[in-house]
Amino acid sequence: MTTIPAINRVRTSDPQTSFDAAESNDIHGSQVSVLLTLSFSGPLADHELVERIADYSPSRIRTARSELVDMGMVEFTGFYRLTAGNRRTQVWQVVKP
Repeated sequence: MTTIPAINRVRTSDPQTSFDAAESNDIHGSQVSVLLTLSFSGPLADHELVERIADYSPSRIRTARSELVDMGMVEFTGFYRLTAGNRRTQVWQVVKP
């Protein structure tokens, strides 16, 4: 599996509360959970990822997916699904090597 690089989440000029918040987030773990879920389940929309991953908040899951897109590890499939609220949402998949 591809290694997920560490990303700095605070600036040296940020207040201590920002450092505390960054330490309390399991950023790497949430990214790994999203990547593994997409790898084993196949393409999913964000709300489907949230339904399958119980260890993180919906916001953290969406952010982890977005971070993985930025890293080139996850991509938009070109397809959409509907949410429970009948809204169209993008479907994501792991980038194939």
